Amino acid sequence: MSTSGTYEFASPQSKEIIEDAYERIGIISPQLDHTKIYAAQRSINFTLQSWINRGLNLWTVQTGMLALTPNQNTYNLPLYISDILEATIRTSTRNLGGTAFSSAGGVAANAFDNNPATACTQTAPNGNISYNWGALQYPIAMVGVQSNATLNYTLSFQYSNDNITWTTLSMAPIQSYPVGVIQWFVIPVPTLGNWFRVLETGGATLNVQELYFNTTLDDTIVTRMSRAEYIATPNKNNPARPTSFYVSRLINPTVAIWPTPTAQYNNLFYTYVLQMQDVGSMVDSAQIPARFLEALCATTAFKLGIKNPSIVDINKLNMLKALADEEYHIAAEEDRERVPLRIYGDYTQGWTSV
Repeated sequence: MSTSGTYEFASPQSKEIIEDAYERIGIISPQLDHTKIYAAQRSINFTLQSWINRGLNLWTVQTGMLALTPNQNTYNLPLYISDILEATIRTSTRNLGGTAFSSAGGVAANAFDNNPATACTQTAPNGNISYNWGALQYPIAMVGVQSNATLNYTLSFQYSNDNITWTTLSMAPIQSYPVGVIQWFVIPVPTLGNWFRVLETGGATLNVQELYFNTTLDDTIVTRMSRAEYIATPNKNNPARPTSFYVSRLINPTVAIWPTPTAQYNNLFYTYVLQMQDVGSMVDSAQIPARFLEALCATTAFKLGIKNPSIVDINKLNMLKALADEEYHIAAEEDRERVPLRIYGDYTQGWTSV
C-alpha cells in the first residue's frame, strides 16, 4: 500500500476552505473576485468568534500566570481572554545563598537582595545576569523578572554546571516588562544545575530590580465567585491567603481576588479560554485543529448561501444549514477530555466536579 506520508492538509490555507465552501453553493474558483473573498473571510471570522459561545473548544484553553501585588485585589486581564476556567494560588521557594554575576556591568547582587529600591543596571545590550549556588544544584521551575523601568525584553532562561556550556530551558518572546511588576515564567522541564541565568537576546539592555529563580511549586485551589457573591463580600480589602476569585467579563476583562493577597501569595496560576485569531489572508490557516475543518467549511458554505440567494434556493439552504449543524455537533462531541466524571465535596469550599 502506498501513502503520501504527509499531513499538510491538517492545516490548509484559508484559500482552500473558501474555494471549497463556494463550490458547495455552485460558485467555482475562476468566478471568485475580491468581493466574494472578503465576504467569505468575514463569514469565517464571525464563525470562529461564535464558536466560543457554543461550548468549550479545547484548543483554545491556555494557561497563564498573574503576578499578585500585596494589598491589591483587582487586576486587568489580557484583552483576548474570553473567560477563566480554573485558578490556583501558586507559591514557590526562592533559592538564594549563592553568588550573583553580571556580564555587562551593574551590581548583580542588587537583583537578589529583596530590595526593589536597588537594581542591576547593565551598561551594554544582550547581557546576562546569572546566579551560582556553588556545590548545590537546583531544578529551577519558575523565573520571575521585575524590571527597573518599563522596557521590552526578549529573554532566554538557561542553566549550566560549569559556567561554560549553557543549555536553554525556555525562551520568552519580546514583551513589555512594566516597572516594578514581577513577570513570571514556568520552566517546562526543570533541570538540576549549579548555575542559572537570564540572557537578553533582542538587543535590549537589562535593568532589573529583582530576579527570582524558584523551586518547590505549590498550588492551592481558589474557587470562583459569582458577581452577587463578590458584591456581598463585606471586607474586600481583608489581607490573607486568597480563597476565591471573581471574573468581570467586560470588553476589557478584570479579575478580583479575595481575600486581598499578602506578600507571600504572589502568583495566580490559571487556565483560560483564548479568543481565536482572525483568519487573516488567503495563505494563512484558521486557528482550528483538523477535526474541525469540515465543520468550518460546512458553516462557511451555509453563510455564503445566505449571501447568494439568487443561486441557492431555500431547500438547498436548509440542507447546508443541517449539514453545518451536524458537522459542528460531531466535532464538538469528539472535542472532549476522556476522563471519568468525579464529584467530590468539601463542606468548607462548597462542591465542584472534575
